[in-house]
Amino acid sequence: MTIPKIYTPGQKVDLKILRETDLGFVASINGVDEGLLYHDEIFEHLEPGQEVPGYIKKVREDQQIDLLLQAFGNLGAEEMGERILAALKENQGFLPITAKTSAEKIYELFGMSKKKYKIALGGLYKKRLISVDDDGIRLV
Repeated sequence: MTIPKIYTPGQKVDLKILRETDLGFVASINGVDEGLLYHDEIFEHLEPGQEVPGYIKKVREDQQIDLLLQAFGNLGAEEMGERILAALKENQGFLPITAKTSAEKIYELFGMSKKKYKIALGGLYKKRLISVDDDGIRLV
């Protein structure tokens, strides 16, 4: 199968979960091609038939497509930052989240990986919207 060069890293796509494998979940991409979401990059419960937004991680040399559920790098950081700000506003401007908070707890609170959380948090900090203290994060 030859994958058309219509996919670029970071491209947002519509995914439909098809089946689970030992490596992760196979998903239909825009109803046309198939790609793989790796278990260690999934931070939510997925089931066959579920439709979710996703992103192209890369098209490998063997023409297989690796997928992500969250944009990589700084892509999507602003949207993630909005989630953090909303959670802070709902909790009187403070959350007891520190560098030692588990990745599972961060996903439970914000629906993002710890890595994404740190990127988004850094963006909010640079904009001087939050402070990061020893006991948690605060709205400024």
